[in-house]
Amino acid sequence: MKFLTRNSALGAAGIFLLFVIISAARIGVADVLSRYVKNEMTSGDLSVASHALEVAQRIAPDNPDNNEDQAHLALLRLKIPGLSLAERNLQLQQGLEQIHDAIASRPVSPYAWNTLLFFKNQRAEYDTEFSTALERSVTLGPWEPSIQPIVANVGLGAWGALSKVEQKMVKETIARGMKRQATTMLAIISIHQYGCSSAYGNLDAGCVR
Repeated sequence: MKFLTRNSALGAAGIFLLFVIISAARIGVADVLSRYVKNEMTSGDLSVASHALEVAQRIAPDNPDNNEDQAHLALLRLKIPGLSLAERNLQLQQGLEQIHDAIASRPVSPYAWNTLLFFKNQRAEYDTEFSTALERSVTLGPWEPSIQPIVANVGLGAWGALSKVEQKMVKETIARGMKRQATTMLAIISIHQYGCSSAYGNLDAGCVR
């Protein structure tokens, strides 16, 4: 049985490497590995995702996606039931370090800045770095559908800690989001109990509590 299990594992690894070799001819090793890791994280099996990321780092160590994926994996680990405060803080610290490395490698990625914004909010650190992450998320990815909800949720949740300029950025992001994902934006607004207009793109002074 152990022999079969080991062979099965080796077979799976061999299939994956074959998949990488074939696909790399079309879109490059780094892209293939990153897509594979993200698919595994989406599946919810963190052990498989972690192993896939280890393989990705060995094959393409300079790929900045690896750092972003490590940070996202840390966020997923925060959802593990029974996670202690010390373990939670460790995951947040490790994820923060990974996303810092990702930004250093690719400073124009709105997704990396958006992930940093999420980490800063989770750590309740509303400092200069938080402000920079908010500004870069908005200016580099103003119409990105995956970025808008995080900006809205983090921004409304930390509303009292934001400057007037930052509050304006958040409201403008929500206004853009209402044009393409109104249901999501209205749900976020409802969670934070803001008296914003339900008309698409029409946010009034009621957004400020």
